Amino acid sequence: MSFVEQPTFGQEIAVPARLPIILKQFCKAAIRTQPYDLLKWSSSYFRALADGEEPPIKSRLEYPPPSTASGLTLGFLRVLLRQFGNYNKTLPIETILRRWDCLCLDHRDFDTILAIGRFHHTCQVKKFLAVAVGLLGANLTETMIMVCQLFSHEPDGGSAMIPLTLFMEIYEYLAGLACDGNEKNTFEQDTTERTMCKESSVDHTTCSVNSQDTDVDINLDSELIFKDEVDLSKTDLSTELIENSSFEGETTTNSEEKGDKSLTNQKDDSSIGKDSTDINDMISKKFCGVKDANSDRSLSSGVEKDAKITCFPNVPGIGPRLSAERVANVTAWMLECARLQEGMVGPRNIRHTNCPSLHERSTSKS
Repeated sequence: MSFVEQPTFGQEIAVPARLPIILKQFCKAAIRTQPYDLLKWSSSYFRALADGEEPPIKSRLEYPPPSTASGLTLGFLRVLLRQFGNYNKTLPIETILRRWDCLCLDHRDFDTILAIGRFHHTCQVKKFLAVAVGLLGANLTETMIMVCQLFSHEPDGGSAMIPLTLFMEIYEYLAGLACDGNEKNTFEQDTTERTMCKESSVDHTTCSVNSQDTDVDINLDSELIFKDEVDLSKTDLSTELIENSSFEGETTTNSEEKGDKSLTNQKDDSSIGKDSTDINDMISKKFCGVKDANSDRSLSSGVEKDAKITCFPNVPGIGPRLSAERVANVTAWMLECARLQEGMVGPRNIRHTNCPSLHERSTSKS
């Protein structure tokens, strides 16, 4: 049987000699990274290789695996740090989100990080990664140990030493955040005070009193203002009564409209009551501190909406805002350690028995 050659149409497909090596490296990277969406991650992987960028791959397989399919781990944060390069640079939120999507991570964690750090348009890489590490730890002490492991240039399994300046900058930043779930109450108190001051200070000349004035002068001024307002209210009420009486005289020409006359009197009385309440509100606004109950309800409802939007979530890895005394004690200890270690600190200094607690220990409720 003779062999018949098949004609070739067009150009032949040129298979590169390095294709087996490329596929082998791709398979190893996929096994190490364990992405949630393999197709999406593969597109990001080959796009990064084509553009000459750092591909989204882990340096080694993490064990144990993350608890959720698209969960956040310290290995993924190392990949982000490697892609960003310098941790001191400031990047747009869109750039960080694109890298986040390339690793197929959960968007809810990304939104939580933005809410905790109050990042709107741009953010610093080390602050973003520090808050992200806080989502992984059980308390601030464990978070700082993982921060050392993340920013250290030493290989895995080493002492994970980082510069003292970087350690204290991240620790002071995380210590200033309130992520214990109780920020909502304090925020409501602060916002109610601000809104009360804004609503009550209608006239800045009467609400703001110079520090050189005495209490007697303040009382005299308030009495004069109150008398003037009361006189104005009386004149306004008298003119309104005269107008209402003339209006009633014109409408009561027929004897069959007696019932309507009583109704108009009731409406006029209610309007007089409303005018008097408006005058009282105007007088009360002159003095900071007197408000209507309805205004209180509207302000409280608005404050509650704002508090629900801006309150911090409960993140045990960051915890409550720490006192300045605790931060000062940790700083003194780390300075002593850095003096003996050429300006470097690490997890072994945190685990030392003489090291003060980096987080506020929770007390059992009785």
